[in-house]
Amino acid sequence: MKIILTESQYKNLFESKEEKKSDLLYSMWMEGMSIDDIKDYTGMSDHQIISYLKNREINIDCKFAEDLVLKLMFRTDFINKNYNFNDGQMFLNLNSGGYSGTIDFEFNDKEYKLTGFATPYWGGECETPVEGSYFEDKKTDEYVDEYSYSDKKIEYTPSSFNSIQELIDFLNNDYPKQLIKPIKELIEGYI
Repeated sequence: MKIILTESQYKNLFESKEEKKSDLLYSMWMEGMSIDDIKDYTGMSDHQIISYLKNREINIDCKFAEDLVLKLMFRTDFINKNYNFNDGQMFLNLNSGGYSGTIDFEFNDKEYKLTGFATPYWGGECETPVEGSYFEDKKTDEYVDEYSYSDKKIEYTPSSFNSIQELIDFLNNDYPKQLIKPIKELIEGYI
């Protein structure tokens, strides 16, 4: 007796469980389900779903990136939240802005401390505004504890990505490095 297998059945014989999960989640995504929808149907966490989808071809515009940034930063461990620059002379920590949907930063060097907001794709726009909210001169113990609106932004916020992994790479590499320049400009303004 001969059995005829379809191409997809044959493929399933050799695909691992992980590949099957990835294919299933990707097909759900391609059918228009959001990460939250997939989470509701599968019971998987954001981290698990993103793990399976991150290397798949997914077109990400600025509006979608706005939603993904907060999920990546605070519901997964894909994004580093602590950086040091200049051989450990400057430190940058990223935190959740709580219910405000922002990414807060704390910058420290031997002379100054600055906290503020720097949320990529804020408002679905293809930019990253950088604002200060607390400044401290460590030499004089003087401080300013009030939000100050500025027009500071990082130099380049990409307008699209081809995968979640590309967005992760931007957030881990370019974004923290680019924050240093507007942070330094904000510090100069406080001085």
